[in-house]
Amino acid sequence: MGAATEARGRTGRGRGRRWLAVFALVALGGCATLNPWTDSRIESEVKAHLVAERDANLTRLGVVSRNATVYLSGTVESAEQRALAEQLTKQVNGVKRVVNTLEVRAPSE
Repeated sequence: MGAATEARGRTGRGRGRRWLAVFALVALGGCATLNPWTDSRIESEVKAHLVAERDANLTRLGVVSRNATVYLSGTVESAEQRALAEQLTKQVNGVKRVVNTLEVRAPSE
């Protein structure tokens, strides 16, 4: 094999390695996006935390997670319950932000 052929072979392999490195960076960068199963897990854990709270009836609240942002909706009986729901939500691993749209309404008699 001549020197020119050997040089081309090395260059070709080097180019292939560069493409492989670029592909690996793109693939790993794509892993930075949030897994949709993570949102499902977050929703489940938030609901479990709310149900476990015996001192307040937080079982009927709406919980939706999108890209680790949790949206709370529904009604509660007091400002303390509203704050408690938000606090319990923030305790769940993976929650980045809480959007609390809970309304405070006195219980109907």
